[in-house]
Amino acid sequence: MGRHGARLRWVVALVSVTIAVLATVDRYVDREREWARGGDQVTVTVDALLPEPDQVKDAVVTLGWPEPVDNIIGDPDRQSVAVRLRWSGPPRKGHYQVMLLDGRLEPAQVVQPYAGWDAAGGTGFNWAGAYDVLAERYPWLADTASGEELEGTFTIPDRLGAVGTRALADGSLIAVFRLAPDALPVTDPSRLVVAFCYVELGGEVRWAKRVPVAASA
Repeated sequence: MGRHGARLRWVVALVSVTIAVLATVDRYVDREREWARGGDQVTVTVDALLPEPDQVKDAVVTLGWPEPVDNIIGDPDRQSVAVRLRWSGPPRKGHYQVMLLDGRLEPAQVVQPYAGWDAAGGTGFNWAGAYDVLAERYPWLADTASGEELEGTFTIPDRLGAVGTRALADGSLIAVFRLAPDALPVTDPSRLVVAFCYVELGGEVRWAKRVPVAASA
């Protein structure tokens, strides 16, 4: 009985370990699939305008920003890009983070956000250390990595930032971004690209979707 009981306990332990390993593998496979295909359930379109510095207010109103827009101004030393996103898909707990990238560069460089507005009103922009995973998971987001300096310290480039909005089933967002002062002017909005990222309530990034930019009619 003692030997039989020991053998039984060993079999039970082996089965338990096997189940745990298989569950871990399944979670890993599911997570990898989410990184690669998580954004497929959401349809996103992006329109863009390239206003002159004195026309930025008019541009965001054209895209749907309600007046007055006294807090939106152009910068004569930096080109502004006004974008409007529309999306539809399943509702999610958490929020979407939206980045604009200059696809003329290699890797595509993040364009600094300036302002945003959604159905709830003005929305700010931010950057979190958790977003560093984007550069690890997506080669086209290599520019989102924090910069490493001496003695293992990390800095966040000033241009890094994303405009946040609620992860509604059907939503829209208007945002303004500003290119670097030394950047060549953008004349073709299709050279830009948007990163549409889902971040759950706990702050963990789940996936990013690459969205082409079209000129607004």
